[in-house]
Amino acid sequence: MPEFGLVLPDEFSHVSLERTLAFARRADEAGLHSVWKQEASGSNGIATLAAITQCTTDIRIGTGVASVYSRTPTLLGMSAATLQRLSDGRALLGLGVSSPPLVERWHGLSFDRPLRRLREAIEIIRRTTAGGTVEYSGEVFDIGPYTMALETSADVPIFNAAIGDANRRLTGEYADGWLPAFVPQSLFSAAVADVRESAQAAGREPDDVVVAPWVPTAVDADPESAERRVRYLLAQEMAMGYNEQVNAHGFGDAPDRAHDLFREGNREEAVAAVSDRMVSELTVAGTESDVRDQFRRYFEAGADVIIAMPSMDASATEIEHLIDTLGAISNE
Repeated sequence: MPEFGLVLPDEFSHVSLERTLAFARRADEAGLHSVWKQEASGSNGIATLAAITQCTTDIRIGTGVASVYSRTPTLLGMSAATLQRLSDGRALLGLGVSSPPLVERWHGLSFDRPLRRLREAIEIIRRTTAGGTVEYSGEVFDIGPYTMALETSADVPIFNAAIGDANRRLTGEYADGWLPAFVPQSLFSAAVADVRESAQAAGREPDDVVVAPWVPTAVDADPESAERRVRYLLAQEMAMGYNEQVNAHGFGDAPDRAHDLFREGNREEAVAAVSDRMVSELTVAGTESDVRDQFRRYFEAGADVIIAMPSMDASATEIEHLIDTLGAISNE
């Protein structure tokens, strides 16, 4: 049975916290695998997820993604343990290195040694969530000994939002799951193989790493309306810096043009700058039948769970329809 998660719309989509909780409840009722809360310069992701634990019963809840710069590894471990207790074992910890603009301009920190920091953070978080005495001496962090008083009843799965080759290898070595974003569908199977080969080289079972790509998604009886929504999301994500990642995959000047136009305030021109190839390679959009076929290609290429990203200009009704469609497909 295919499994789907949902990136929860939030204030960046002009959605209130109350509406965010309502979407989480609807996703729970629809039988989705998970909901994921982003965090940049708006609401606190972990606090929001704590609220979601109290209004849902079965759905997994994930940080999507928590930065290893904005919180210390011990605080991340404490937060994960808290969410695990509040949710009766449904917590997922999505981690990432964030980006220089957010780390340096918003948090006032130095974006130094990101992969080493991530590796050590994962090791410290695992020790923290296990409870008991924690002591760690690394190249970035020197911690303890101290006692973690809150213990979890089960390990909190750690998902790495890796982009580059070295970070994907780190995922295979240390993480329980991989949260890729904006990997072209035609290259996806090779990227999955890279993660699984890294896991095997580290002495792990390759299939133990859960592959959960984030995919911009829109469902509509009118395919053009659905396509317009994913084009808008791509334009906005290019403006947030993902153009640099997408540039590496040979999309010409379209990612940079969308980036520049969107940041200049020319939203419609930015949407128009997104190329047809970017839409076909990076998104899933169309009627329910269309998206079912497009999802199938991701699962055949190695995805275990698909995390659908609704457009930031989608209406509440459109998001509810997306949730219901994902639920219907997963329960077929």
